[in-house]
Amino acid sequence: MWQKGLFITAAVMSGGLFSAAGVPAGWLFGALLAGIFTGIFIKRFTFEGWPFQAALALVGANIGFLMDTELFAVIPAYILPLTITLSITLLMGLVFGMLMYKWTDLDVKTAFFCCVPGGASEVISVSREYGADDRIVAAFHTARITFFVFLIPLSAVLFYPAAPAGGTPADSIVWNPFIGFPILLFIVGIVIVLNKYVKIPGGALLYALAIGFVVGEWVVPGLASPDYAAGIGQALIGAMVGIRFDRETLVRVKSIGLPSLGILQCFLLLSLLLAGLFTMMTPLPYITSLLSTVPAGAAEMSSTAFALQLEPTLVSTLHIIRVIVLFLLLPFLIKWMDRMILKNEG
Repeated sequence: MWQKGLFITAAVMSGGLFSAAGVPAGWLFGALLAGIFTGIFIKRFTFEGWPFQAALALVGANIGFLMDTELFAVIPAYILPLTITLSITLLMGLVFGMLMYKWTDLDVKTAFFCCVPGGASEVISVSREYGADDRIVAAFHTARITFFVFLIPLSAVLFYPAAPAGGTPADSIVWNPFIGFPILLFIVGIVIVLNKYVKIPGGALLYALAIGFVVGEWVVPGLASPDYAAGIGQALIGAMVGIRFDRETLVRVKSIGLPSLGILQCFLLLSLLLAGLFTMMTPLPYITSLLSTVPAGAAEMSSTAFALQLEPTLVSTLHIIRVIVLFLLLPFLIKWMDRMILKNEG
């Protein structure tokens, strides 16, 4: 236990140093690098269950504080662009799955689940039930998410060089730690309990956003956490994502061979093209569209958007919609895949 505590402390300090140095999404990026380094060269620690949910709730609550009722009037304008980009993402995910099946010695179900675009936790959890090798599925999804979380803050320097370093919005109330921190802890506790007994796709993030919105809109209007409080949540997400990319994950991804790198590059190219399409259909700048559409995990992209102050409430909402839709469509996609397998065997 003390080793986990030492790692988390070191990762958060790394995030703080990166943020102080002015690195885009420094809290998230610095902790991510610390997690990757520890997982590969020292030891892997697991943070499944309530620890990751607590970190996610902390980030979600801080994003929820920034939400306002105007968001609900704006969301309908993004439904059509989201539907188009999500449809293309799902279709290309199937194509990538078939390519991985043909290019590697993986069975078709494992290849398919490796390339299901998004909802990583939900996809990994059900992959074993359908006969896929969940170890390979988890390794590939970990590699994909880590790749994007690593890449997108760097992309922000190129596409959005004026990205803010973070901080509390000017129109928020003065942060009172004797009020703010108990509220945050209360929200985290409620989210963990809700997610345990009422499980839904993206539940922890969705619950935290909703409760944070209610608190920030009506209970303590204008409440917003300072940079360091919100940054710690981002650092926790980065550390817990990065530590998953350990030596075992690296070995499993390497066992797939060069095709795994090819598929990752295909996902990257697809994401860049879809972000451009989304930008053409909406008033969002390119980097915000990329954060909104990239299949790299709702929690991770929401944290990145919050760190860069690039419409985090909108990005979070769009990702939650994407994860829920994907989860609802997953059984139909699996049935389609089963029919394709029977057709090929016949």
